Amino acid sequence: MAYVAGRGRRGGEIPWKALAGIGLILGAAAALMRAKRSEPKAPRVALIGDSYAVGLGPELQKLLPDFKFEGRVGAGTHSYLVPSWIAAFKPTLVLVSLGVNDGADPHRNDYVEILRQLYATGLSNIVWIEPPVGPRFTLRLHNLLATLGVRIIPAVTTPLATDRLHPSSYVPWAQEIARAVANG
Repeated sequence: MAYVAGRGRRGGEIPWKALAGIGLILGAAAALMRAKRSEPKAPRVALIGDSYAVGLGPELQKLLPDFKFEGRVGAGTHSYLVPSWIAAFKPTLVLVSLGVNDGADPHRNDYVEILRQLYATGLSNIVWIEPPVGPRFTLRLHNLLATLGVRIIPAVTTPLATDRLHPSSYVPWAQEIARAVANG
């Protein structure tokens, strides 16, 4: 049996194998702690908005592990109030799906007010989702969103349902949004 040169606290010698085992355990624990710190946390995502949020919410819930949503059919920016649960949920990212119900002449101040409400809750990572490309999506809305100083997930081209407003399936659109969220 090999021993460490020198004496332990009680005068006995310290075995090398025991010391090596302790070192191995401490090294493995340190490596695990470093690995755990370097793992990126999944974002806590909230989605708010109109009927697109109603359709996207259940599909995004399947793709994003820490996700909560609220959609209001027919909601426009002029009367939209940020839900109270947002502050308690403390998302690291807020997706906003509003604008298609504002007609051909969206008012910038309505959009700025929604952002003000979100910023007032301490949130700063806000991404606006453009509606699908279709007859009611206007270049004016795209241009207005570009002036807000927030990130935008661009409009998708997706087959529309018979109402010519909503996607026939929200799955591909939700997958694109989840990829955008994952890519930061």
